[in-house]
Amino acid sequence: MFKKIFVFFAFLFFCFNSAFSRVNEEVVHDALGFMLGGDSGWGAVTNEYEIDGCIITYVQPIDFNITGIAIYDFNKALWNSAASQVGDDGREYFILNGDVGVQELYAYDSDEVDVSDSLWIYGLEAGPSTSMIFPILVDISRFENAMWDLMDECPGIKSKY
Repeated sequence: MFKKIFVFFAFLFFCFNSAFSRVNEEVVHDALGFMLGGDSGWGAVTNEYEIDGCIITYVQPIDFNITGIAIYDFNKALWNSAASQVGDDGREYFILNGDVGVQELYAYDSDEVDVSDSLWIYGLEAGPSTSMIFPILVDISRFENAMWDLMDECPGIKSKY
């Protein structure tokens, strides 16, 4: 009898623990949308995006004839590396390192031909990379608040340093 009760409570604990450990995709949606698009959120970036836990894919026009596809995998993020840096253009950028594939960038022309190799013209690295970078459009303290929310949902790689 004791075994049955123990197994029952172990099963309940496992079910509740699993239910509460799932990623809240609404938080990921709101936090990353704010980080990318500022107060306008995703609407300032794209209307074509998909959120699957901590993996986000979105489509964004790059040029008149080129469409970019960005994939962020925050499971591979090393949050301790998060930093901001002013670029050559005077804008402040968010930089986050991680395992290969933390960011993947691809580009296609209007004929759906892969032109990812041309992304270097825009200062972007095509394919899977070990870092992500995008401009910060809001006050850094507001950006950090969104980043903390995203970190809570997608803790990434555990690192002491």
